[in-house]
Amino acid sequence: MRLSVLIVSYNVEPLLERCLASLGEADEVVVVDNGSKDGSAAMVRERFPNCRLLALSDNRGFAVGVNLAAREAKGELLLLLNPDAELSPGNVAAMAQELDLRPEAAALGFRQIDEAGRFQLAVGPAPWLSLELARLVLQRRLDRGDRLLGRALDRALSRPMRVPWVAGSCLLVRRGAFEAVGGFDERFFLFFEDIDFCLRLASSCGPVFYVPTVTVRHHRGASAAKDERRAARAYRHSQIWFWRKHRGVLVASAVKLYQRLRGVAP
Repeated sequence: MRLSVLIVSYNVEPLLERCLASLGEADEVVVVDNGSKDGSAAMVRERFPNCRLLALSDNRGFAVGVNLAAREAKGELLLLLNPDAELSPGNVAAMAQELDLRPEAAALGFRQIDEAGRFQLAVGPAPWLSLELARLVLQRRLDRGDRLLGRALDRALSRPMRVPWVAGSCLLVRRGAFEAVGGFDERFFLFFEDIDFCLRLASSCGPVFYVPTVTVRHHRGASAAKDERRAARAYRHSQIWFWRKHRGVLVASAVKLYQRLRGVAP
């Protein structure tokens, strides 16, 4: 089998339905439902019987869900896709073709826009605190609707390029590379797991590329919005673990102190 789409979903039934309806050309779709209470699993069974569904009794986090889906999938290529994302006709084939054009690549990420067609930042820098702070400033301005900044970033990222990491909301990876790094680090419940995954891929399997010639529509943050307090705690825990893992105890301690000073420590 050529390509499997992996979706980890939590309480976004209407968006999940739209996502699955956009995947008609996919060879295989695997859905892991993380204990949703909104009827998502029943909808998948009824509307999309050809999907492989793993309905979990509780929310085990994104990284665990991705790894479970990957073990179920049969494809040689794995497309990680958020349930609040939608593809256009031809996207699946175009993504696979872009990876074929780059035999050295371990994974690809793609251009993303929101429901209003505004550019979304789905790529990021190497793990240094200064660069991460700059990225967060840009992200906050985009979240506030800064269209000029969005257009400027879109122009700057208008050609395919090798990058440190791409967002896990739409990430195409070779199965061999996924398995070589052991999949996602399950110590991340939510957030930072995609960055960590890409850094490990680039270190041991091959480069990661951002490819803007394929565009994905993404209703960013829909799952996290269903339980904002838990998502915020998960972000802080993942943030500390990420910096400890990639930059050591001293940097992680500085991040933890920063959280405490801001009154947001988990």
